[in-house]
This record gives sequence, structure tokens and C-alpha cells, in this order.
Amino acid sequence: MKIVFFGDSVTESNRNLSDPYDLGEGYVKLAAGKLRLLYPDAELELVNRGVGGDRTAELLARVQRDVVEEHPDIVVLAVGINDVWHRFLLPGSGRGVTLEEFAANYGRLVEIIKGTGARLLLLQPFALNMDDKARLRPWLGQFNGAIAEIAAREKLTLIPLDEIFRGLTQDIAPSQFTVDGVHPTHRGCRYIADPVIKELKKYL
Repeated sequence: MKIVFFGDSVTESNRNLSDPYDLGEGYVKLAAGKLRLLYPDAELELVNRGVGGDRTAELLARVQRDVVEEHPDIVVLAVGINDVWHRFLLPGSGRGVTLEEFAANYGRLVEIIKGTGARLLLLQPFALNMDDKARLRPWLGQFNGAIAEIAAREKLTLIPLDEIFRGLTQDIAPSQFTVDGVHPTHRGCRYIADPVIKELKKYL
């Protein structure tokens, strides 16, 4: 069973990009450790293909190499926050992504990955009200709406991380879960890994 985790910095989480076997320090590593404890006799191969800063366009540019050519059984896709963030991070750079462009890119990623025959699990991008991240919320809400529509149309499981974290931070400080509103702490990684594990267990 080969599982590819495909996404941006939330997936990458300080992995060594020159080492194809490095799982990083985040939710991918936590999920891999737990799954191997739960299924010690299973032949599990877990691959981290997260790259910090990537948007849907960058994932499209490398989906052939990092997903299709890996011949995965399951793919966990987590992308979208940089499509929102870069319009604020690099104003005037031309890296702003419209809702229509995002939906088209995301839909194409889903189409390509499903075309491999792999099962596909979608992770909702999230942003908490820390530092300057509150300004992302209007755009993020629209982009997450597009992801939900694609998930419903393609009958895919979508883990609502933005909703999960917003619920948690009603009573707990956001700094418990992210270092800057976007990148998760160790505790935040556990809240990503746990629902991912729950879904992956259905196929193991």
C-alpha cells in the first residue's frame, strides 16, 4: 500500500527535499508512525511530496512526477492556502489567483490524480486569526467553497480542517495550534493527522 501526501508547506514540514524518503516533522510523520504501530504487518510505503510555498499551479506542474509516476494507492491532497496568501504576500507580482483559476486548477489536479486509479482524500486549507492572517478569511472561504463543490461532485472525502481549527479556537488560543495562523505546531499536526488516520484506516 503506497500513500502519497501531496501539498505545500503544511505537508512538507521541514522535510529534506533531496531525500525522497524523508517524511518531514509534521502531520505526515505523525500519521506514518501511528499507522505503522496499528498495522505492523502491513507493507506500507508513505511518501511526502509537500513543497513549501506551492500553489495549485505548482502542484499541477509536478503532479506527473510526484504523484502519477509514484503509482500510489492513496493520495492525500492538501493545497490552497498559498493561492490565497500570495495575493497579499507578493502584491503586484502577478501571483494572485482568481476563484475561477483556483477551481480550474484544483479540479484538474483531482482529475489527474483520480485518473491514476488511486483513492483520493482532500484536506481543507485553513487559516487562524493570528498575526495578519485574518485578512485571508474572505478569500479562503470562497476557495474552500470551491473545494467543497469539487469534493461533492467527485464524491470525495473532504476533511474540514478550517472548520475543525476554528471550532477549537473558540475556547483555546490559536497559538496552541499554529505558529503564525497557517503553519501548525506539533499539537496542530496531531489534529490534522488524527482525522487523516481515521480515513486511511478504512482502506488498510
